[in-house]
Amino acid sequence: MKKRGPKNKSTYLSHCISLLLLSGFTAQTQAQDSDELEQIEVIGTPVFRDRTATISPALVYGVSFFQQFEPTSAGDMLKRTPGISFSSDVGEYDAPQMRGLGAGYTQILINGRKVPSSGSDRAVFVDRIPAEMVKSIEIIRSPSADQDSQGVGGTINIILKDGASFEGGNARLGLLRFDDGEMRGSGAFGYSGSNNDMTWNASGSVQERYVPKLKMERRFEPDGTLKEEEREDDVRDSDDISFNANVSYLLNDTSTLDLSANFVSTTREENQVETVWEVEEGEFTLDGQARDDVDIDEDSYILGAIYQTEIGDDTQWETSVNYSRIQSTEDVVKFERETQDGIWEYDAKEDLNTQDSEVLFASSIKHELSDDVELKFGVDGSRKKRNEKYREFAVDSDTGIIEETDLEQEYDAIEKRFDGFMLGQISFENDISLELGVRVEHTKRNIDSMSINVDTSDTQVNPSIHFSKRFDADNTMRMSLAKTVRRPDFKQLSPNIEFDEPEDGDAKQGNPNLKNEVSLGFDIGYERNLADRGIFGLNAFYRKVSDVIEDVGVGTAPDGGILFSYDNAGDGDIWGVEFDLNKPLSDNTGFFANLTLLDSEIIDQFTGKERRFRDQSNYIYNFGITHNIPDWNTSMGFSYQKQGDSLSVDIDRDVELSYDGNLEVFLEKRFGTDYVLRLTATNLLNAHKIEKFDNYDGDSAAEILENHINGNIDELETEDESASRIITLTLRAFF
Repeated sequence: MKKRGPKNKSTYLSHCISLLLLSGFTAQTQAQDSDELEQIEVIGTPVFRDRTATISPALVYGVSFFQQFEPTSAGDMLKRTPGISFSSDVGEYDAPQMRGLGAGYTQILINGRKVPSSGSDRAVFVDRIPAEMVKSIEIIRSPSADQDSQGVGGTINIILKDGASFEGGNARLGLLRFDDGEMRGSGAFGYSGSNNDMTWNASGSVQERYVPKLKMERRFEPDGTLKEEEREDDVRDSDDISFNANVSYLLNDTSTLDLSANFVSTTREENQVETVWEVEEGEFTLDGQARDDVDIDEDSYILGAIYQTEIGDDTQWETSVNYSRIQSTEDVVKFERETQDGIWEYDAKEDLNTQDSEVLFASSIKHELSDDVELKFGVDGSRKKRNEKYREFAVDSDTGIIEETDLEQEYDAIEKRFDGFMLGQISFENDISLELGVRVEHTKRNIDSMSINVDTSDTQVNPSIHFSKRFDADNTMRMSLAKTVRRPDFKQLSPNIEFDEPEDGDAKQGNPNLKNEVSLGFDIGYERNLADRGIFGLNAFYRKVSDVIEDVGVGTAPDGGILFSYDNAGDGDIWGVEFDLNKPLSDNTGFFANLTLLDSEIIDQFTGKERRFRDQSNYIYNFGITHNIPDWNTSMGFSYQKQGDSLSVDIDRDVELSYDGNLEVFLEKRFGTDYVLRLTATNLLNAHKIEKFDNYDGDSAAEILENHINGNIDELETEDESASRIITLTLRAFF
């Protein structure tokens, strides 16, 4: 295999930058007014994150901050924002993790409302939300009482485009090229209009996502002697079709009605081939091949209505109803053969069907008692229903015809919520503002599996306090204290057994009596608006988390391995510092950077030793520069993202995860006021995802744990995964 070392990466990087600069300096000369560019979202001048006027700590990024890099999804956009990391496969950005914490600690909202998820862990896969639908992204570090308390790490609110986003139409065509020569396309349209009583917007997109990956796994004796090598070739090919429409009616001088509909359909093929060699005294012997062909179909719908009216001069009433549904099917066909030239034989078939739907109702009243005092109170209700069915089949090895059902599992979950909140904002002299709130969340949950039916009920009171002091027009300090929760995911609640998790022979069984994790969090931050349009932010945070949900070993699995479950295993602490800077270096050059330093502490339930929270990176940073050449109607720039190492501990292994950095560049050429051509490239450094395993063994769970505590390693393992570079050519038009 060709060596991928720092020298190779630097050479490739220098070639890419040389090509970028050469292309910029040979572009045609054509003058254009920058104000007109901003009106039609063809941005030539530096673009920064939006300034926020909220009392609570939040960051807002408009679509123009991301657009020059032509992201394909909301996940591609989020990787450039402060404190967001991913622990997914390299080249994919699906479940964002605020402050480096696992996906279950981050709440994802669309237009301020909860959405369903095909995954059992409540994580919303943002890589299936096309970037073309997004108007802006809000990073909410600490919630107010009128927001759901879910999200110990924080909340990401994805705002979709509406009729007020722009006037007129736009269209986009894109072509993507990958290292293996494969080509994929994308296209989108959008149009907005208005009259005296109505504004409306309709948009749609089609995009093809393609991720070819190579993973090399190597297993060693404790002394470092190689004993097994495995090559995994994995290709993931997805097609996304989306449609977004909304209408806003002005019913009278004081009332409006907003109607919205969103639809996303994803079809995805995953083809994975594993080749295993046994190694003895340096000699490689083929041990067989396995192949998985996976077909995934997923459709999601969101329908919403919001009615707003003014009651008198100082009272506003808002009522909304929202229905969302996601349906996903995943079919897997497994093959195996003994030689590389042999005939593939059918091994097994599996299918997973998931339906997740939720009805939301909210009503609130906001009343101004005076110019300095504002009250808001309201109620939120929801009913979430989830059904998940999994089956494994034995098949004829020659024909693939199903002979019998080896395993069939199903569970239904119904979660009913009724929340009430009160929120008050008070303004004092010297530009001091105070927000006091309390949110009461009552949850009833029913988990019904093939073996057990469990009802639970819980009520939590979550207060919040936010304080801001504006020293002058450019300097603001904020402090926040809020109680948040992390609700257990449905896989953790379902009493069904997952076989071969986390390793072959092991099993996991859910615990329907899990309690919510509860966090008391503190934030303190400072924000300065720079005189030359830039912005600087600094924030420190601390979270005290109780009843942390962790894996626990509870016995022997049916296949002889360890039977795991979940429990509220203990308490932990999370803290960190967040820094972001957006600053023009000149009239035509912009610089952005953000850095998040993270740490945490919890006592491991297996070893009794202190460690960080599972999957939490120790740092995350982004930086980039954009440069505009007005005389040539040309812009260029780069962005670099990197996250630190994370650790995961099980009873039988320690796993250290690390990622290389991701470099992206763009070159933009504008034609008049209506057209822009962009060349973008991502993963230019051929980033790798590397996992290192220390595996422990024994004849019983107690013996495995004893070996783990004493550091008696049975096997060392490394996994090195890489994906393709992507070159994209995009043409945008405005009319």
